[in-house]
Amino acid sequence: MIRSSFSRLGAVLSVCGLLGCGNTDAPARDYGPLLAKLSEQVILPEHQAFAAQADALASSVQVLVDAPDADALARAQEAWRSTRKAYRTLDALHFGPGYTLHISERIDVAPAEPSDIEKLASGNGSISDATVSKAGGHEKGFLGLEYLLFPDAMADGPAPVLTDDDRAERRRELALAMAHEIAKSAHQLDDAWEPNAGGYIEQLKTAGAGSTQYANQRAAVDDMVGGVAYALEVIVGVRLAMPLGRKSDGTPDPSLDPTPRSDSAVADMQASLAGIQAMYDGDGFSAVIRGKSTKLDDTVLSKLSDVEAALSAIPTPFSRAVVDDTPLVKAAFDASSDLKKTWNTDVSSALGATLKPSDNDGD
Repeated sequence: MIRSSFSRLGAVLSVCGLLGCGNTDAPARDYGPLLAKLSEQVILPEHQAFAAQADALASSVQVLVDAPDADALARAQEAWRSTRKAYRTLDALHFGPGYTLHISERIDVAPAEPSDIEKLASGNGSISDATVSKAGGHEKGFLGLEYLLFPDAMADGPAPVLTDDDRAERRRELALAMAHEIAKSAHQLDDAWEPNAGGYIEQLKTAGAGSTQYANQRAAVDDMVGGVAYALEVIVGVRLAMPLGRKSDGTPDPSLDPTPRSDSAVADMQASLAGIQAMYDGDGFSAVIRGKSTKLDDTVLSKLSDVEAALSAIPTPFSRAVVDDTPLVKAAFDASSDLKKTWNTDVSSALGATLKPSDNDGD
Protein backbone atom coordinates (compact mmCIF):
# COMPACT_ATOMS: atom_id res chain seq x y z
CA MET A 1 0.00 0.00 0.00
CA ILE A 2 1.24 3.47 -0.80
CA ARG A 3 0.21 4.64 2.68
CA SER A 4 2.45 2.21 4.53
CA SER A 5 5.37 2.73 2.16
CA PHE A 6 5.29 6.49 2.55
CA SER A 7 4.95 6.27 6.31
CA ARG A 8 7.93 3.90 6.53
CA LEU A 9 10.10 6.02 4.26
CA GLY A 10 10.88 8.71 6.82
CA ALA A 11 11.75 6.15 9.49
CA VAL A 12 13.70 3.73 7.36
CA LEU A 13 15.60 6.37 5.45
CA SER A 14 16.64 8.38 8.44
CA VAL A 15 20.20 9.52 8.11
CA CYS A 16 21.25 7.28 11.00
CA GLY A 17 19.72 4.34 9.15
CA LEU A 18 21.28 5.16 5.82
CA LEU A 19 24.79 6.01 6.97
CA GLY A 20 27.38 4.45 9.14
CA CYS A 21 30.09 6.46 10.80
CA GLY A 22 32.00 6.73 7.56
CA ASN A 23 35.13 5.06 6.28
CA THR A 24 37.61 5.68 9.06
CA ASP A 25 40.45 4.60 6.78
CA ALA A 26 39.77 7.51 4.41
CA PRO A 27 42.28 10.36 4.69
CA ALA A 28 41.29 13.44 6.65
CA ARG A 29 40.06 16.34 4.56
CA ASP A 30 39.04 19.91 5.27
CA TYR A 31 35.35 20.02 4.36
CA GLY A 32 34.89 23.46 5.91
CA PRO A 33 34.57 25.32 2.58
CA LEU A 34 32.04 22.76 1.31
CA LEU A 35 29.93 22.98 4.47
CA ALA A 36 29.97 26.77 4.39
CA LYS A 37 29.09 27.04 0.69
CA LEU A 38 26.25 24.53 0.79
CA SER A 39 24.90 26.11 3.97
CA GLU A 40 24.90 29.63 2.55
CA GLN A 41 24.17 28.94 -1.13
CA VAL A 42 21.73 26.02 -0.94
CA ILE A 43 20.38 25.01 2.46
CA LEU A 44 19.30 28.39 3.85
CA PRO A 45 17.98 29.81 0.54
CA GLU A 46 15.91 26.70 -0.19
CA HIS A 47 14.27 26.71 3.23
CA GLN A 48 13.59 30.42 2.95
CA ALA A 49 12.06 29.86 -0.50
CA PHE A 50 9.69 27.22 0.87
CA ALA A 51 8.54 29.56 3.64
CA ALA A 52 7.98 32.42 1.18
CA GLN A 53 6.06 30.22 -1.25
CA ALA A 54 3.94 28.83 1.57
CA ASP A 55 3.00 32.38 2.61
CA ALA A 56 2.02 33.13 -0.99
CA LEU A 57 -0.12 29.98 -1.03
CA ALA A 58 -1.98 31.03 2.10
CA SER A 59 -2.55 34.50 0.65
CA SER A 60 -3.90 33.09 -2.60
CA VAL A 61 -6.33 30.79 -0.79
CA GLN A 62 -7.47 33.76 1.32
CA VAL A 63 -8.34 35.57 -1.92
CA LEU A 64 -10.28 32.50 -3.01
CA VAL A 65 -12.22 32.54 0.25
CA ASP A 66 -12.99 36.25 -0.05
CA ALA A 67 -13.96 36.21 -3.74
CA PRO A 68 -14.44 32.67 -5.04
CA ASP A 69 -14.25 32.52 -8.82
CA ALA A 70 -12.33 30.71 -11.55
CA ASP A 71 -9.52 33.28 -11.65
CA ALA A 72 -8.93 33.10 -7.91
CA LEU A 73 -8.95 29.31 -8.10
CA ALA A 74 -6.38 29.32 -10.91
CA ARG A 75 -4.07 31.54 -8.86
CA ALA A 76 -4.46 29.28 -5.84
CA GLN A 77 -3.69 26.22 -7.96
CA GLU A 78 -0.55 27.86 -9.33
CA ALA A 79 0.52 28.83 -5.82
CA TRP A 80 -0.03 25.22 -4.72
CA ARG A 81 2.23 24.01 -7.53
CA SER A 82 4.97 26.52 -6.68
CA THR A 83 4.87 25.70 -2.99
CA ARG A 84 4.83 21.99 -3.69
CA LYS A 85 7.91 22.39 -5.89
CA ALA A 86 9.75 24.32 -3.18
CA TYR A 87 8.87 21.65 -0.63
CA ARG A 88 9.92 18.68 -2.74
CA THR A 89 13.24 20.39 -3.50
CA LEU A 90 13.98 19.91 0.20
CA ASP A 91 13.97 16.12 -0.18
CA ALA A 92 17.74 16.30 -0.62
CA LEU A 93 17.99 18.07 2.76
CA HIS A 94 16.30 15.34 4.77
CA PHE A 95 18.58 15.56 7.80
CA GLY A 96 18.80 17.69 10.93
CA PRO A 97 15.50 19.59 11.32
CA GLY A 98 14.35 18.16 7.99
CA TYR A 99 14.25 14.79 9.71
CA THR A 100 13.70 15.50 13.41
CA LEU A 101 10.75 17.90 13.04
CA HIS A 102 8.69 15.33 11.08
CA ILE A 103 7.17 18.08 8.95
CA SER A 104 6.08 15.61 6.27
CA GLU A 105 3.88 13.81 8.78
CA ARG A 106 1.80 16.97 9.02
CA ILE A 107 1.72 18.23 5.46
CA ASP A 108 2.52 15.42 3.03
CA VAL A 109 0.86 12.15 3.99
CA ALA A 110 -0.33 9.95 1.10
CA PRO A 111 -2.92 9.20 0.04
CA ALA A 112 -5.48 11.90 0.73
CA GLU A 113 -8.80 10.55 2.03
CA PRO A 114 -11.57 12.52 0.28
CA SER A 115 -14.34 10.97 2.38
CA ASP A 116 -12.66 12.06 5.61
CA ILE A 117 -12.02 15.53 4.20
CA GLU A 118 -15.70 15.77 3.31
CA LYS A 119 -16.61 14.80 6.86
CA LEU A 120 -14.62 17.78 8.11
CA ALA A 121 -16.52 19.99 5.66
CA SER A 122 -19.93 18.60 6.61
CA GLY A 123 -19.95 19.48 10.29
CA ASN A 124 -21.85 22.32 11.92
CA GLY A 125 -19.05 23.80 13.99
CA SER A 126 -16.79 26.54 12.75
CA ILE A 127 -13.73 25.61 10.73
CA SER A 128 -10.49 27.09 12.02
CA ASP A 129 -6.78 26.39 11.93
CA ALA A 130 -7.34 24.21 15.00
CA THR A 131 -9.70 22.01 12.99
CA VAL A 132 -6.88 21.09 10.62
CA SER A 133 -4.25 20.90 13.35
CA LYS A 134 -6.27 18.15 15.04
CA ALA A 135 -7.04 16.30 11.81
CA GLY A 136 -5.18 13.21 10.67
CA GLY A 137 -2.44 13.43 8.06
CA HIS A 138 -4.61 11.93 5.32
CA GLU A 139 -7.17 14.71 5.78
CA LYS A 140 -4.94 17.74 5.22
CA GLY A 141 -1.58 18.97 3.98
CA PHE A 142 -0.59 19.27 0.35
CA LEU A 143 -2.67 16.31 -0.76
CA GLY A 144 -5.75 17.35 1.18
CA LEU A 145 -5.46 20.79 -0.34
CA GLU A 146 -4.93 19.28 -3.77
CA TYR A 147 -8.23 17.45 -3.38
CA LEU A 148 -10.03 20.70 -2.59
CA LEU A 149 -8.36 22.92 -5.21
CA PHE A 150 -8.22 20.61 -8.23
CA PRO A 151 -11.14 18.90 -9.96
CA ASP A 152 -11.27 15.15 -10.39
CA ALA A 153 -9.57 14.45 -13.71
CA MET A 154 -11.82 11.44 -14.25
CA ALA A 155 -15.10 13.25 -13.58
CA ASP A 156 -16.92 16.12 -15.18
CA GLY A 157 -17.27 18.78 -12.52
CA PRO A 158 -15.62 21.73 -10.77
CA ALA A 159 -13.05 21.65 -8.03
CA PRO A 160 -14.68 20.96 -4.64
CA VAL A 161 -14.03 24.53 -3.47
CA LEU A 162 -16.14 25.92 -6.32
CA THR A 163 -19.08 23.55 -6.27
CA ASP A 164 -22.55 25.01 -5.77
CA ASP A 165 -23.63 22.76 -2.90
CA ASP A 166 -23.96 23.82 0.70
CA ARG A 167 -20.47 22.58 1.61
CA ALA A 168 -18.56 24.80 -0.83
CA GLU A 169 -18.00 27.66 1.60
CA ARG A 170 -16.85 25.30 4.33
CA ARG A 171 -14.50 23.59 1.89
CA ARG A 172 -12.91 26.95 1.13
CA GLU A 173 -12.50 27.64 4.84
CA LEU A 174 -10.97 24.20 5.23
CA ALA A 175 -8.60 24.87 2.33
CA LEU A 176 -7.47 28.08 4.01
CA ALA A 177 -6.80 26.29 7.28
CA MET A 178 -4.77 23.67 5.40
CA ALA A 179 -2.75 26.40 3.69
CA HIS A 180 -2.15 28.07 7.06
CA GLU A 181 -0.78 24.83 8.51
CA ILE A 182 1.55 24.36 5.53
CA ALA A 183 2.83 27.93 6.00
CA LYS A 184 3.23 27.44 9.75
CA SER A 185 5.19 24.23 9.17
CA ALA A 186 7.36 25.88 6.51
CA HIS A 187 8.32 28.67 8.90
CA GLN A 188 8.99 26.22 11.72
CA LEU A 189 11.37 24.34 9.46
CA ASP A 190 13.06 27.50 8.19
CA ASP A 191 13.39 28.92 11.71
CA ALA A 192 15.09 25.73 12.86
CA TRP A 193 17.87 26.38 10.35
CA GLU A 194 18.15 30.18 10.61
CA PRO A 195 21.24 31.45 12.43
CA ASN A 196 19.20 33.94 14.48
CA ALA A 197 16.60 31.36 15.49
CA GLY A 198 17.17 27.59 15.86
CA GLY A 199 20.63 27.98 14.38
CA TYR A 200 21.08 24.47 13.02
CA ILE A 201 22.93 25.92 10.05
CA GLU A 202 25.70 26.92 12.45
CA GLN A 203 25.97 23.31 13.60
CA LEU A 204 26.91 22.37 10.06
CA LYS A 205 29.30 25.25 9.52
CA THR A 206 31.13 24.63 12.81
CA ALA A 207 31.30 20.83 12.50
CA GLY A 208 34.43 19.64 14.28
CA ALA A 209 35.06 23.12 15.63
CA GLY A 210 32.51 23.72 18.39
CA SER A 211 29.39 22.11 16.93
CA THR A 212 27.38 20.16 19.50
CA GLN A 213 25.79 18.05 16.74
CA TYR A 214 28.84 17.11 14.70
CA ALA A 215 32.05 16.08 16.42
CA ASN A 216 33.86 16.24 13.10
CA GLN A 217 33.32 17.51 9.58
CA ARG A 218 32.89 14.02 8.16
CA ALA A 219 29.78 13.48 10.29
CA ALA A 220 28.20 16.61 8.80
CA VAL A 221 29.13 15.55 5.28
CA ASP A 222 27.65 12.12 5.95
CA ASP A 223 24.33 13.75 6.87
CA MET A 224 24.31 15.64 3.58
CA VAL A 225 25.23 12.52 1.62
CA GLY A 226 22.33 10.79 3.35
CA GLY A 227 19.98 13.61 2.40
CA VAL A 228 20.76 13.12 -1.27
CA ALA A 229 20.38 9.35 -0.87
CA TYR A 230 16.96 9.93 0.66
CA ALA A 231 15.86 12.10 -2.27
CA LEU A 232 17.05 9.47 -4.73
CA GLU A 233 15.08 6.80 -2.89
CA VAL A 234 11.98 8.99 -3.00
CA ILE A 235 12.31 9.17 -6.79
CA VAL A 236 13.33 5.56 -7.40
CA GLY A 237 11.71 3.57 -4.63
CA VAL A 238 8.45 5.44 -4.24
CA ARG A 239 7.51 7.77 -7.08
CA LEU A 240 8.54 5.36 -9.84
CA ALA A 241 8.87 1.84 -8.43
CA MET A 242 5.47 1.77 -6.78
CA PRO A 243 3.21 2.84 -9.68
CA LEU A 244 5.32 0.69 -12.01
CA GLY A 245 4.39 -2.31 -9.86
CA ARG A 246 7.96 -3.04 -8.81
CA LYS A 247 6.83 -3.40 -5.19
CA SER A 248 3.96 -5.78 -6.05
CA ASP A 249 3.19 -8.12 -8.93
CA GLY A 250 4.87 -6.08 -11.65
CA THR A 251 1.63 -4.70 -13.05
CA PRO A 252 1.57 -0.90 -13.38
CA ASP A 253 -0.91 0.64 -10.97
CA PRO A 254 -1.83 4.29 -11.70
CA SER A 255 -3.75 4.52 -8.41
CA LEU A 256 -0.38 4.67 -6.65
CA ASP A 257 0.23 8.14 -8.04
CA PRO A 258 -0.53 10.30 -4.98
CA THR A 259 -1.23 13.49 -6.99
CA PRO A 260 -3.61 12.55 -9.84
CA ARG A 261 -5.74 15.71 -9.63
CA SER A 262 -2.84 18.11 -10.14
CA ASP A 263 -0.79 15.62 -12.16
CA SER A 264 2.32 16.75 -10.32
CA ALA A 265 4.08 13.38 -10.10
CA VAL A 266 6.73 14.32 -12.66
CA ALA A 267 7.03 17.85 -11.28
CA ASP A 268 7.57 16.36 -7.81
CA MET A 269 10.39 14.17 -9.07
CA GLN A 270 11.93 17.02 -11.03
CA ALA A 271 11.90 19.14 -7.87
CA SER A 272 13.56 16.35 -5.88
CA LEU A 273 16.16 16.09 -8.63
CA ALA A 274 16.68 19.87 -8.59
CA GLY A 275 17.46 19.63 -4.89
CA ILE A 276 20.00 16.90 -5.60
CA GLN A 277 21.59 18.96 -8.37
CA ALA A 278 21.82 21.99 -6.12
CA MET A 279 23.77 19.96 -3.57
CA TYR A 280 26.06 18.51 -6.22
CA ASP A 281 26.70 21.08 -8.93
CA GLY A 282 29.24 23.88 -8.92
CA ASP A 283 30.78 24.46 -5.50
CA GLY A 284 28.86 21.52 -4.01
CA PHE A 285 29.89 17.88 -3.90
CA SER A 286 31.07 18.11 -7.50
CA ALA A 287 34.02 20.27 -6.45
CA VAL A 288 35.14 17.62 -3.95
CA ILE A 289 34.55 14.66 -6.26
CA ARG A 290 36.32 16.34 -9.18
CA GLY A 291 39.35 16.81 -6.98
CA LYS A 292 39.41 13.06 -6.41
CA SER A 293 38.30 11.79 -9.83
CA THR A 294 37.43 13.84 -12.89
CA LYS A 295 35.95 10.71 -14.45
CA LEU A 296 33.59 10.09 -11.53
CA ASP A 297 32.46 13.71 -11.50
CA ASP A 298 31.75 13.60 -15.23
CA THR A 299 29.83 10.35 -14.70
CA VAL A 300 27.64 11.82 -11.98
CA LEU A 301 26.93 14.97 -13.99
CA SER A 302 26.06 12.86 -17.02
CA LYS A 303 23.72 10.65 -15.02
CA LEU A 304 22.02 13.65 -13.46
CA SER A 305 21.40 14.90 -16.99
CA ASP A 306 20.10 11.49 -18.04
CA VAL A 307 17.54 11.45 -15.22
CA GLU A 308 16.45 14.98 -16.04
CA ALA A 309 15.90 14.04 -19.69
CA ALA A 310 14.10 10.80 -18.84
CA LEU A 311 11.68 12.52 -16.47
CA SER A 312 10.97 15.23 -19.06
CA ALA A 313 10.13 12.54 -21.62
CA ILE A 314 7.25 11.11 -19.54
CA PRO A 315 3.94 12.18 -21.14
CA THR A 316 1.10 13.73 -19.18
CA PRO A 317 -0.89 12.73 -17.29
CA PHE A 318 1.50 10.54 -15.34
CA SER A 319 -1.20 8.14 -14.15
CA ARG A 320 -2.03 7.34 -17.78
CA ALA A 321 1.61 7.21 -18.86
CA VAL A 322 2.33 4.49 -16.30
CA VAL A 323 -0.05 2.22 -18.23
CA ASP A 324 0.02 3.56 -21.80
CA ASP A 325 3.68 4.60 -21.98
CA THR A 326 5.23 2.19 -19.51
CA PRO A 327 8.60 2.00 -21.36
CA LEU A 328 9.12 5.75 -20.94
CA VAL A 329 8.34 5.62 -17.23
CA LYS A 330 10.59 2.58 -16.88
CA ALA A 331 13.36 4.46 -18.68
CA ALA A 332 13.14 7.15 -15.99
CA PHE A 333 13.22 4.44 -13.34
CA ASP A 334 16.30 2.85 -14.91
CA ALA A 335 18.14 6.16 -15.25
CA SER A 336 17.30 7.14 -11.67
CA SER A 337 18.30 3.71 -10.36
CA ASP A 338 21.63 4.01 -12.17
CA LEU A 339 22.29 7.39 -10.56
CA LYS A 340 21.26 6.05 -7.18
CA LYS A 341 23.69 3.14 -7.45
CA THR A 342 26.52 5.47 -8.41
CA TRP A 343 25.72 7.77 -5.50
CA ASN A 344 25.39 4.98 -2.96
CA THR A 345 28.61 3.26 -4.04
CA ASP A 346 31.17 5.32 -5.91
CA VAL A 347 30.29 8.77 -4.59
CA SER A 348 29.77 7.69 -1.00
CA SER A 349 33.06 5.77 -1.11
CA ALA A 350 34.92 8.77 -2.51
CA LEU A 351 33.52 10.88 0.31
CA GLY A 352 34.23 8.27 2.98
CA ALA A 353 30.57 7.52 3.79
CA THR A 354 29.15 4.05 4.33
CA LEU A 355 25.59 3.55 3.12
CA LYS A 356 23.45 0.75 4.47
CA PRO A 357 20.70 -1.00 2.47
CA SER A 358 17.08 0.00 2.92
CA ASP A 359 14.03 -2.25 2.80
CA ASN A 360 12.44 0.41 0.58
CA ASP A 361 15.04 -0.19 -2.11
CA GLY A 362 13.36 0.34 -5.46
CA ASP A 363 15.81 -1.79 -7.43
